[in-house]
Amino acid sequence: MTVYDLQKGQSATVIKIEADGKACARLAACGFTAGSKITVLGYSLFKSSVLLGCRSVRLAVRKSIADKIFVDN
Repeated sequence: MTVYDLQKGQSATVIKIEADGKACARLAACGFTAGSKITVLGYSLFKSSVLLGCRSVRLAVRKSIADKIFVDN
């Protein structure tokens, strides 16, 4: 299951992130690493991006990146 499969308001624990390059480095710098708990705060119009929360950080990611963040309830 990926972050994109979660509903608004759902929380889950990150299992792995398959993004590469700058996207992976940006996620790690913001605290989105394996083992961290994230919450889906909302989706954009047409679900083209996702607003995620992790600890005190809010980060919007595109659908292509959200599909590479694997989570477990």
